[in-house]
Amino acid sequence: MEISFKWVGGATWILQIDNIKIACDPVLCPEGHIQDYRYFKTKRLNNPIYTESDFEKINLWLLTHNHEDHIDQYGLKVIRKNSTIISHKGLKPLLKNRIYDDLRFVDWNEETEVMIDDVCIKIKAIPAIHAKKIFFSSVVGNGNGYLLQIIKDDSEYTIYVTGDCVYNRRINKFIPFSGINLIIANAGSAMVGKSVFSKIIGRITNNANDIAIMNSELNPKIIIPVHWGTFTHYSETIASGSFEKNENIRTIDVGEKMVL
Repeated sequence: MEISFKWVGGATWILQIDNIKIACDPVLCPEGHIQDYRYFKTKRLNNPIYTESDFEKINLWLLTHNHEDHIDQYGLKVIRKNSTIISHKGLKPLLKNRIYDDLRFVDWNEETEVMIDDVCIKIKAIPAIHAKKIFFSSVVGNGNGYLLQIIKDDSEYTIYVTGDCVYNRRINKFIPFSGINLIIANAGSAMVGKSVFSKIIGRITNNANDIAIMNSELNPKIIIPVHWGTFTHYSETIASGSFEKNENIRTIDVGEKMVL
């Protein structure tokens, strides 16, 4: 299988496997755009980088949860009705009045399967616990991660998409096998603004240390951190030298395409 990955910015990325295109969480507002979460506001720090053709013929969309820094009105426009869409149930209100040929809402630990030509994609919803302090995660708004097994002939490629979470060992029981080829890990050490409320809740996404721990425990062939450096409430920037001891953790720039 020929596999390439492009980071569009934020939580948005496109993975191409031969002629199949998989994309995630389209947030495509421009640089300087303000998002208002009632308790805090955040500003986009850089433009998403993509071409019109990037979002053409997307076979499969993965939608992790209903926060605006993961799906916005700009992003909704690039989701075509003929794509298969796998979504967290929290997005039902946003998507209910839109017409899609194949829209599926999955809960944690539920599985579904998509056939595209001669390729079978098995998808399992994995908990994305959206806070380091688990007590507050439901207040922030939990979502889905996804485990994908892509099977073609005798070849298999396994991907874990973390969604917005803070990694902990409880997640491991939902990943019952070894041999993960790729982890696409949301990072940036996001916070709920800078208020006292934010200090009480703490981090709501992975930081670089979480990703290093994830790497040592899940032992994937490659991890690509995304999501960082995009909005002002993402407090951590991951520099190119952040993972010198972990050569399989690949940091890329917004708009960059990597062949895997």
